[in-house]
Amino acid sequence: MTTNSLSLIPATLDDYPTIQNMARFYVYDMSRFCGMLPGWECPESGLYECVDLKKYFIEEDCHPFLVRVDDELAGFVMINKHGASEDVDWNVGEFFILAKFQGKGISQQVAFQMFDQFKGIWESSAIPQNTGAINLWQKTIAAYAKRNLSKVHFSKERKTVTCPEPHEMLVWRFESR
Repeated sequence: MTTNSLSLIPATLDDYPTIQNMARFYVYDMSRFCGMLPGWECPESGLYECVDLKKYFIEEDCHPFLVRVDDELAGFVMINKHGASEDVDWNVGEFFILAKFQGKGISQQVAFQMFDQFKGIWESSAIPQNTGAINLWQKTIAAYAKRNLSKVHFSKERKTVTCPEPHEMLVWRFESR
């Protein structure tokens, strides 16, 4: 699905409650792939919780965005400058598109817009069990490289990241120019 009315809108602190509410669905979506891992059990209340995303609204090197499709809220994107490598310019901290918009090319359009807007060395990562995110980033970053006539070279490697505690991640790295 290609849409002319896709918007990546800088979020403000007033948008924080909305994004934190959507983050419950973000965690629920990830539970499809990560639900068998320790710590991913369904809460007894039946309401999934997400880590507090407020840091994206108050820390200097963080940029939160709302995603809208045809003026409808469709997800959020959180970028920062804290990747698995010290020399990263931009890191995709959180990326979520609501289920009704998934599988329609919107995620790729949002990512392309973000990569074009913020030039430099990028990283994106996924929990190794999260095959949905792995497929998204592998296809999106490869398509971004192809769209830019192979001027964008990317790598993927398994790394141990330290935040919030040491854990394995698949990390994609590339440069947007």
